[in-house]
Amino acid sequence: MAGRKRKGRSKDAAIKKYIYILACLALLFTGYGGWRLWNSDAVQMRFVYMLPYQQDILEYSNKNKIDPFLIAAIIKNESGFNPKAVSAAGAVGLMQIMPETGRWIAEQMGLEDYQDTDLYQTRKNIRMGCWYVGELEHEFRRNLALIMIAYNAGRGQTKAWMEENGWDYDFTDLDAIPYPDTKEYVVKVLHDRDRYYLLYKDRIEKR
Repeated sequence: MAGRKRKGRSKDAAIKKYIYILACLALLFTGYGGWRLWNSDAVQMRFVYMLPYQQDILEYSNKNKIDPFLIAAIIKNESGFNPKAVSAAGAVGLMQIMPETGRWIAEQMGLEDYQDTDLYQTRKNIRMGCWYVGELEHEFRRNLALIMIAYNAGRGQTKAWMEENGWDYDFTDLDAIPYPDTKEYVVKVLHDRDRYYLLYKDRIEKR
């Protein structure tokens, strides 16, 4: 009798172990399938790497001879594509342009009747932001790291860091950026620029 009970318990334990293994395998495959689905191009483009305002981004990137995928990454990190975004420092719109910077850009571009509220207009914000990135590309010799440092921390601060730390226009050491928020920003933008390129390089409108 006792032997039968032991055999019964052993059989029950084996069944439970088998069910446990099956459950683990099911979770593993479900998790893997979910991971694959989340990382699919369609889902990433729909929920993570959206590209609204594509026509304006392409138009003004092309006019200023700059990378549209970089502009998309800047907008994603600056405002999350929210045209009404205003930062704690007062930066406005899609590309988070400071009002004083906006006035300077407008003057340099010869924009008549410019007002600070124009920065809320998506097309104008992208137009001015692309022009500004084009200026930074020229000023910092197309070095993406320096361009993004300047976009985040300012041109003057970037030049000061270059002088203080002996950076030249071949600078690539993002870990050397002294301000953590700026370092994080630059890393994210450059990563997102590469993701936009991989996702959209064969999908964006040809111009």
